[in-house]
Formats: sequence, structure tokens, C-alpha cells
Amino acid sequence: MGPKTVLPGKKRSRILQAAVEVFSHKGFHRARMDEIAAKAEVAKGTLYYNFESKSKLFSAAVTEGIETIVTQIQAQLDADMPFETHFRKLITCNVDLYLQHSDLARIVFNEVSSGIDADILADIQNARNRYIDCVAGQLNNGRRTGHIKAVDLHLTAVALVGMLDNLCNLHLQNPRAVGRDQLVDLLAELLRSGLAT
Repeated sequence: MGPKTVLPGKKRSRILQAAVEVFSHKGFHRARMDEIAAKAEVAKGTLYYNFESKSKLFSAAVTEGIETIVTQIQAQLDADMPFETHFRKLITCNVDLYLQHSDLARIVFNEVSSGIDADILADIQNARNRYIDCVAGQLNNGRRTGHIKAVDLHLTAVALVGMLDNLCNLHLQNPRAVGRDQLVDLLAELLRSGLAT
């Protein structure tokens, strides 16, 4: 058998998006490859040809999804903008990306991991850490300019992501009760009051 062909970008994106939706709503264990194939409008064999197991597809969906989010955060934030603008944009960007990719966020923050291969879990943890490191790196711009006090930026990023997860979930469950702008304002104020020098 020759080398595997790489899926064209659009087809791969469609498969990964379908996988995220199914894994998000069914969980890893109840999700079925034929259901993902049907949602992606590809043959089930196409999934197994390109992703040798459900675990590998799960890993690709999560890790590539997180990499997309990290890339979008970095593209939207310019380290040379004034700190207050940068800080507000960091919060806004994370809220908007969470809401835009809520199925992926549900998997990343809430997926029960029992029964998933250890190497797959390590890949997913590395991707989560990359996201945390990205947020911490953006906060570090404020530290370098003297706007953020000397706190552990990794732990601060973990706290921000935890608040982001809880508040965005609240908004998704009841958008009228908690608006997107209200989330951004609250997160910005909580972080500003805790971090400002």
C-alpha cells in the first residue's frame, strides 16, 4: 500500500468541524465514526483512511481547533497598541472566539477523559497548555510596560480561562440574561482590578 494522501483543506476542515460537533454533543465514548462521516458528508472509510482511530480523530479535532484559536488571538493582538486597548482586545477576542467555537470549548474544558489513549490525552493537554501560554504571553506585554503587577502570569491565564469558560457558558445558556458585552466588561474589570499596578 502506498503513502496516504492528504485530505484537501476544505474536506479536512469539514471532517474536523463535524467531529467537534458530534464529540461536543455526544462525548467521546458515545460519538460514532459513522455519525461523524454522515455529518461531514464523507464515506466512513475516508475517516479511517485519514484518522486511524476515533482517538486520533478526536485529537486532531481538538488540537487543530486550539491551534486555530491561538493563531487568531495572535493575529488580532498587536503588542505595540496602548496597554488598555490591548488588554480590552485580549478579553474581547477570547470571549468572541469562545462563543464562536463553543462546541470545541465544551470538549476542551469539560470532556471526561477516561478510556482515551494516554498519548492522545498528552496531545490535548499540550494544546490546552499552548492556549494558556498564549494568553499568559499576551498578559506579559502589560507586565513589560509596567501596567500589570508581578504575579504568576501562567496562573493568571488559567484563572482567566476558567472565568471565561463559566461566564460564556452562562451566556450560551441564557443570552438574554447575560449579554456578550456584559461578559467582556465584567472580565475586564475583574482582571484590571486584580492585576493593575
